[in-house]
Amino acid sequence: MIRRLLGAVCFVSMVGCDGSIVGQRVEGAVGTDPSTGLTMPQRPDPIDPFRPVDPVTPKPIVTACTAAPSPGSAPMRRLSHEEYEHAVEDLFGNATLARQVSAGFIQDSVSLGFRNGARFLDVKAVMFQKYQEAAETVATQVTSTANLPRLVTCNTSQGEACARQAIERLLTRAFRRPPSTTDLDRYVGIWRRGAMAADFRTGMEWVVGAVLQAPKFLYRVEVDAPNDAQRALGPYELASRLSFLFWQSGPDDALLEAARTGQLATAADVEREARRMLTDPKADRLFNFFEQWMDIDELAPLKRDTTAFPGLSAGLADLLREEAHQFVQKTVLEGDGSFDTLMTSNTTYVNGELARHYGIAGITGTTWQRHTFTSGLRGGLFMNTAALVSHDKQSRTSIVNRGMRVRTQLLCQTVPAPPDNVPLNLQPITGEFSQADRLAQHRSDPSCSGCHTLLDPLGEPFENVDAVGRERTRDEGGHAVRTLGEVHATRDADGPVTSGLNLMQKLAASDEARECLVTQLFRFGHGRQEETGDLCSRQRALERFKTSSWNVRELFVALTQTDDFLYKPGATP
Repeated sequence: MIRRLLGAVCFVSMVGCDGSIVGQRVEGAVGTDPSTGLTMPQRPDPIDPFRPVDPVTPKPIVTACTAAPSPGSAPMRRLSHEEYEHAVEDLFGNATLARQVSAGFIQDSVSLGFRNGARFLDVKAVMFQKYQEAAETVATQVTSTANLPRLVTCNTSQGEACARQAIERLLTRAFRRPPSTTDLDRYVGIWRRGAMAADFRTGMEWVVGAVLQAPKFLYRVEVDAPNDAQRALGPYELASRLSFLFWQSGPDDALLEAARTGQLATAADVEREARRMLTDPKADRLFNFFEQWMDIDELAPLKRDTTAFPGLSAGLADLLREEAHQFVQKTVLEGDGSFDTLMTSNTTYVNGELARHYGIAGITGTTWQRHTFTSGLRGGLFMNTAALVSHDKQSRTSIVNRGMRVRTQLLCQTVPAPPDNVPLNLQPITGEFSQADRLAQHRSDPSCSGCHTLLDPLGEPFENVDAVGRERTRDEGGHAVRTLGEVHATRDADGPVTSGLNLMQKLAASDEARECLVTQLFRFGHGRQEETGDLCSRQRALERFKTSSWNVRELFVALTQTDDFLYKPGATP
């Protein structure tokens, strides 16, 4: 039986004085509106519009680790849609089929900015139907006459003996551990009924369809030992945790063999495999973390006003996503991997079509090539177009949204919702004032200044980049753009900035921003919000991150060396 885990996710939206809708995903207290019965986010206390608003800033990761392991919770997790797609691809070697069957899935819930939150990945009736349809489609195709030899490598004339051999291998890879005798016999029985009804191939089709709907495939079940006491993870549990962190999929044959032969038992074993996995082509899937962290996944469909932005390519969103993908691949996986480079590098990667969009001469064709920004005002993943413009408006940039995302994604701060008495019906932008001028006026209004003082000075430095990623010196209304801003309400990055790149340089040197990356990766890797019991694990990851001179690749490895990764807590009574 599938049990829905209890919890609440609130989408705290803020309507800015520029008319922007901004928001952040947070987990926290909820209450019920007696007039509607709806669950609503609750403020801890009323916000006085005539006092400055302070962001909720995470406490520094400082604690005293002890010798005894202290893992946080480890809830059972359904595969996210990305994980499902990659798992099907790796099982059957057909990426196109995997994308095809997962494309129609209803969108996964978002928690803390990520789509793999364990508490919210349930299976509603409509999703169950989608899984059934996907399983039937995959089963039909991978057991076709042309494809069956890839799934069944023995001689089918051997009948049930060959079927048992093929099914055992399929179950080991699909369930991410060797099947029990009971499981193996059950699925051989399914094959037998299909074979009796038709033939060997039909029996295998029935087996594949059943496997892809099984809880042991759809959920990341950890059962290497009883769950009633805190314990070190077993080898197959570790194999799964590694493969889903680095590859968004189940273990490969090498990981399963390491687990089987006792070569995945220690922290050193885990680190060895982590480093091997980082060199595998499937490590490219780590982009999934950066894509969700930076809201690149929210870019498509890219809707822009054709009057304000005429002649845009219909495939621009895909081009911008691939630009970011290339940047992460070349910077994190193949380059120096440093946090400073990730945040500030003045290079990007374009093909001929994207080069034409940017007005870059000398680059043609479909090959992605390195390009250097020369303005001195732009750099890093956040300014790599897809991330920067993902929440801009159809006809203009959104200073408020850009500033909000610096607060939430790069500093891990939470900006409270506005008070109920803030007037929201404001006059539209006119040619007389730029967006920045208009927001400056609103910051003089006590009812607007609290939130906008937090956001606008962090969004204005990016005004040299328009809502489709092209550098500019004049805004949508023809006003000269200003890129001056100021950082405040941080632990170590306060002060004026002259451009978006200058802002990124300040954050690249900020311990608060570095700790935020640790927190974001922790949330993504564990599928949940951090807890008090996780402090030692986060501290150890941060220490290794620092020791590596802030190398992002090393941070991924560091995550595998923590109590939260290597141990499982006892069951809660």
